Amino acid sequence: MATLSDTCRDLLARSRRYGPLYGDRLANHLPMTLIALERMGASAEAMERAFDVNARRLQPHDGDIGAVGDAADWLGKGRNAGGLERFFHESVRRDGLDAVLRAWVPRLLPGVSASAFHCLIRLAYAIDGGDVDEACAALAYWVMECAALDLAPDAVDEAPAGIAARLARALAGHAPWDGIIIDRMRQAARHPGVAGTAIQPATLDLRQVAQFELAAYHAQEDFTLLHTVTACHAFRVVAPYAGEPRRALRYLWEAVVVASLTVDPLPAPAPAPVAGIDWHACMAQAARATDAHVVKLCYSAWCESLVYGDPRYLAIAARKLA
Repeated sequence: MATLSDTCRDLLARSRRYGPLYGDRLANHLPMTLIALERMGASAEAMERAFDVNARRLQPHDGDIGAVGDAADWLGKGRNAGGLERFFHESVRRDGLDAVLRAWVPRLLPGVSASAFHCLIRLAYAIDGGDVDEACAALAYWVMECAALDLAPDAVDEAPAGIAARLARALAGHAPWDGIIIDRMRQAARHPGVAGTAIQPATLDLRQVAQFELAAYHAQEDFTLLHTVTACHAFRVVAPYAGEPRRALRYLWEAVVVASLTVDPLPAPAPAPVAGIDWHACMAQAARATDAHVVKLCYSAWCESLVYGDPRYLAIAARKLA
């Protein structure tokens, strides 16, 4: 990947004055938005405008709460971002970023759904941008928020869509989900129709997961499903550091399918129309946007289209821009 511009790096450094979360555990999207804008060719003025719009709602970084001897002691505790960032900076200085990623990504993947996939996504953008400081911030964020769904690893000879349909039937008549995305995912994972049930396809690759989430989001514009699209893109970036591929993919699939189960289906599919613009026009428009979810969805869709060549990626990006 090309290095980031001075403008983007300066804005990223300023963005780290803010904590990884704000409000009721909502994710700080600013660093990811800046890198996506940079990759889509945004001007310095567009990046500065997006910074100003998105920074308004953020909360200052809370700084160190305690020294960190081992980041594993802070898994899922939801605090000490400053201390954890310092831990990862020291680890990178000692061992190098590549070694730190290879040591920590496999440990964190059981919590791939953490903060509605945003820990994974933020790390992927840091890797994309080649920004060590941002990678350390992302790892600290993932440690803070890490929590596994604890679903059965049992495999079944079913296609991903068939498994999702079976689980959806088992959840029929469930009590309403509540809270933010990750709360609803945890509630669905604990439901008797899901917990302890075989949910892993006997054969699975990343393309199948990507096709599953693309089909779901293409058929229904939904905020939760949007995050499964951006999560699959992020996973592909992080996968070289994820250790044993089958194990890593198992955690992604369980998180994606559980996220999909929290979405109430429409009475009839409302698929995205065929895009009336090409990728060049789509990216030019997205590069002027300030809405973090618009920016990130368009960038992820473009990146995934380069890998899979599926025209539905352009359709979902154009729909988001409309």
